[in-house]
Amino acid sequence: MNKLKYAVIPLVLLVGVAVYLASQMSFGPTDRVLPGVYLLDTDLSGLTEEQALASIQKLEQKFRQPIMVKYQEFSWALPMSRVDLRIDCSKQVQRAMKIGRTGSLWQRFTERRQAFEGLHLKPVIFLDILLLEKVVDEAAEVIMVTPKDAGLIIHADNSVEISPSHSGKLVSIGQLEQDIKQTLLSNAKEPIELRLIEVPPNRTTEAVQEMGVDTLLGVYTTYFEPDKINRAYNISVAAAAIDGLTASPQEVISFNEVVGPRSTEAGYKDAPIIVNNELVDGLGGGVCQVSTTLYNAVLLSNLEVVERTNHSMPISYVPIGRDATVVFEAIDFKFKNNTDYWIYIQSYSRGGQLTVKIFGNKSYKRDVVLRSWVEETYQPENVVEKDYSIKMGDRVVKQKGAQGYKASGERIVMQNGKVIRVEKLPGSVYKAKNQVISQGMSPPGSILENPDMSVNKVPEESLE
Repeated sequence: MNKLKYAVIPLVLLVGVAVYLASQMSFGPTDRVLPGVYLLDTDLSGLTEEQALASIQKLEQKFRQPIMVKYQEFSWALPMSRVDLRIDCSKQVQRAMKIGRTGSLWQRFTERRQAFEGLHLKPVIFLDILLLEKVVDEAAEVIMVTPKDAGLIIHADNSVEISPSHSGKLVSIGQLEQDIKQTLLSNAKEPIELRLIEVPPNRTTEAVQEMGVDTLLGVYTTYFEPDKINRAYNISVAAAAIDGLTASPQEVISFNEVVGPRSTEAGYKDAPIIVNNELVDGLGGGVCQVSTTLYNAVLLSNLEVVERTNHSMPISYVPIGRDATVVFEAIDFKFKNNTDYWIYIQSYSRGGQLTVKIFGNKSYKRDVVLRSWVEETYQPENVVEKDYSIKMGDRVVKQKGAQGYKASGERIVMQNGKVIRVEKLPGSVYKAKNQVISQGMSPPGSILENPDMSVNKVPEESLE
């Protein structure tokens, strides 16, 4: 009898639950939200998926209305439409449709009971934190203080001064994001009180002082023709890339890594470059003048040269043997800050002058003299080419020759008027440029055409 009693009790409870579900809570059509389901205060009871989506989208639009914020006596309206505020509407519809229809029997029973009593779901609200920060920066500029990094001020006389840092006071964007979401979810009417937090500078005055930059180590200037607009422009772009460059103690600097590819996207234009001992138009012509000027400034600053390559022919803006060519991803100029303090580079071009200055610690200041000279001279050869566009017997110089050179140099380092070191500079070899002579091969009175050659025809009246 007792066993039967214990077996009947669960059955009675199950029947009771079923009766309760049937009598007090509507199961509702399967294609509609159960009665009593809300998204916050938006009633979704009995709505189809399309109807529920439309209702939730209206709620999303309501959330995008401006929200009032304040700080002490100041107040503003922050436009939520500008911060990409949104609800995952489709996901919320599916969430509402599943209430009381998925999971275990007990879960369904629990959810249906909650719906019968009124189940208010809370949506997940998304917004773009970066856009919010931008909107706040614009609206609340009057109450914020932007942190200032310490820096170096270089005066006209090359003296160095430290520009001090200071902390800032900015709106706590993370806290504001939470407050906005809570305000929307709770339908609060009071303005949100902004909270300001102290923000330290990224670079403090003490950090800049520890860099130890307090004097000019070396400076070098080269000259160019400003009326060659494209080349002058390229020089200014490359000079700007290294302006403000800093290097920590023992750091190796790569010119190509700093300046980057010479491309139209980077702002470079076509101008003459040296290719195989000839000047041809190429993207970024003029950049080598910046690397060369930097090379000489590095030498005069008594810094270590790690990698340097000369041009294929001497250039006019520096003494022979003191140039440094660069080709992105092929030929680089590298140097090392071989001091125990930071260095700072200032680079600018104006009025046909390109100047590079290197600043560092005065304990490494030395007087430097650079010397370079020609050790060997290579004479060009005469190369004769047959030309069927020129009458027989005539000879025309197609390409003028140029001498080649082997150049050497040295860096003389002095302190207190005494020579403390003489260092050999990287050697330079400039190949001779052959003179090319076109030998006329056309018989008098006619021009022979060779299908394998490009022939520049000469007017008949010019023939003898």
